[in-house]
Amino acid sequence: MNEFITYLSIKVEEGKAETASLLAEGRTDDANFAKVRTNIYDVCRTVSQALINRPGAGTDAIKAQLERFRTEWSSALEKAKQHDNIHGIAVEETKLAALDDIIAHFQEVAGA
Repeated sequence: MNEFITYLSIKVEEGKAETASLLAEGRTDDANFAKVRTNIYDVCRTVSQALINRPGAGTDAIKAQLERFRTEWSSALEKAKQHDNIHGIAVEETKLAALDDIIAHFQEVAGA
């Protein structure tokens, strides 16, 4: 699982650098979405580290939590669509895209 945590840490650092670069270019909207992606990697890293350290939790607990995130954020996306909240739709789609990448890497590393 160290490889998974390292991957998430790298993505967080890349996201911070991308956000700073976009802000320096005056691309505030793009920087805000980079920040959203970075936050998702950071949240998943924090939760995964906590679950790794919890006795009896391990990879099954991480997989279950990632799926809970998918369910919650998919629900938030549907609500945003129902209310024609364009910004909310974009944010939730950004979160889900980052989560898809995280889950794919988790499955690769954990063999899940």
